[in-house]
Amino acid sequence: MNITLNTTNSGLNIEASVNIANIRGQGASVCPRLFFQVKLNITEVAGRYIQRNIQAWSFGTMTGEFLIGMEKIADIKTYSLNRTRLGGQDYPTEEHLNIEIPLDARHIEWLEQQRAGKSFEAKVRINLQVQIFGANPHTPNFPFGLLDTLNIQGEIPFVVPDTQWREHVLPGLGYGKLIVVELPAVNLASCAALKHSFKALENAQKQFNLGLHDETAASCRVALEQFFEQVDKGDGSGKTTPKLIKSWETRLGAATYQWLDAAVGAIKEVTNKPHHSANNHFDRLGAQMVLMITTALVSYAAQQLSGESQA
Repeated sequence: MNITLNTTNSGLNIEASVNIANIRGQGASVCPRLFFQVKLNITEVAGRYIQRNIQAWSFGTMTGEFLIGMEKIADIKTYSLNRTRLGGQDYPTEEHLNIEIPLDARHIEWLEQQRAGKSFEAKVRINLQVQIFGANPHTPNFPFGLLDTLNIQGEIPFVVPDTQWREHVLPGLGYGKLIVVELPAVNLASCAALKHSFKALENAQKQFNLGLHDETAASCRVALEQFFEQVDKGDGSGKTTPKLIKSWETRLGAATYQWLDAAVGAIKEVTNKPHHSANNHFDRLGAQMVLMITTALVSYAAQQLSGESQA
C-alpha cells in the first residue's frame, strides 16, 4: 500500500510503502527488535520556481513512532538517511529507510494479545528532515545556499500475514520457542476412554500456535471433562458438584486418587474464569502452563488407567 507523505513547500511528491517481505525479528528474548524497510518513491512537483531555483534536496535524520491503532508502542530508532537528490530530474528516484523498533517481552505479549491469531496490523509514523538548496534572490551576496529546512511526515500502515508473522518474525523476537517435556508413552488403543481428551489437547495445541490463548485454556478444560462425574454436594440443597470419577479410586489407590482429584480440579477451576468474567484472560505464558500441566495430567491418568508403564 502506497501512502502519500506530507511534503508541503518541499517541491517534492513522496509516496511511501513498507516492504512486507523483509520484516523480521532479531535479538531473541535478550534484545528483541523489529526490522523492516520503508521504500520512498520521490518525484519533483512541476513548477517554474522549482525548476529554476532548487538545485538539490538533502535527506537527513528520521525519527518516528510505532503504532497499533492510535496507541504508541515504541519509538523508532533514529536513523540518518544521508542522501541527496539533485534538482531538474524528470524521473522518480527511490530511497529506503531502515526501520528498527526496540521491543520488550511485555510489549510483544501485548501485541500478540491484540493480534489474537490474525494477521498483524500496525503503522509507523515517520518524520524525515530534508534541507533544500538552490538559488536565493533575497541574498545577493550569497546567491546559492540553504533555502529551507522542512520535515516530511506521514503514517504508513502495513499488514503482515499471520503465517509470515508466526514463522519468520516471532522466532527472531524469542517468542514462540518450544520447551520439549518428555512424558511416559501410553498405548492409546488400551485407553480409548480418553480419546476425547487427546483430541481436545490436539485442538488446544493448534489454538496455542495461533495465539488464541483463551481458546487454548477452554480446550484444556474440555480435555478434562471426562475425568469428572456429578455427585451430590451433601448440603441438602440437591445441587451437584463435579468430582473425579469415584471408580478410579480403586484402580489408582486413595492417595493417588486424592492428588489427581485436587490437581485436575485446580486446572478446571482456573480454565473456567474467562467464561465467567470478561476481565479474566490468559496471556501466552498462562495458556502455555495450563496446556503443559493438562497434557501431563492426561498422560499420567492414561498411563495409570491403562495399567502400563512404558518408557
